[in-house]
Amino acid sequence: IAAVGTVRSSIEAGLAREGAALLGGDAEMEFTYRFASEAERAWMQTHARAISEIVDFRSMAVVSRGDTTERGLTQVKAVDEAYPLIGTVVLEPDIPLAQALAGQEGLPGGVMERVLADRLGLSPGDQFRLGTQDFVLSALLLREPDNASAGVGIGPRTIVATEALANSGLIAPGTLFSTDYRLDLPAG
Repeated sequence: IAAVGTVRSSIEAGLAREGAALLGGDAEMEFTYRFASEAERAWMQTHARAISEIVDFRSMAVVSRGDTTERGLTQVKAVDEAYPLIGTVVLEPDIPLAQALAGQEGLPGGVMERVLADRLGLSPGDQFRLGTQDFVLSALLLREPDNASAGVGIGPRTIVATEALANSGLIAPGTLFSTDYRLDLPAG
């Protein structure tokens, strides 16, 4: 009983100290199959100092080389410019996430976990596709600060900018996605 109490106290202390970093904000609002309404966004803006919108869904990352096509299941995290509110995304090569997502040569950028990049035979600078949108792999994802709040992922993580998915066909009425709004709240 004493050991359980000690473990419980340690977990509670860790969550109190690191909870916002594990979650990616002080609080989170999640919506299934939709974005927040204007009224919901207004409520968030009234109560939070900063807000980050994240779209989460599963997709296939596709790589075409001549007559061959490789596919790999991935858990896509589409993020806005405010992401991450708390913590830092660690990439290889060590570049800022905004730079990685900006892309190159007219293509938006994306980052993915090494296991998926290796499975698809990708290196930074190579192209892959999500839905109908082509991306350039800018870096490998080593660590995302809010991974503890992501729940169970079906495949390795890929991060792209939400706006880069506008013409991908992946975020539309009837598709399966969730949106998470991470809130940075004022003290108290």
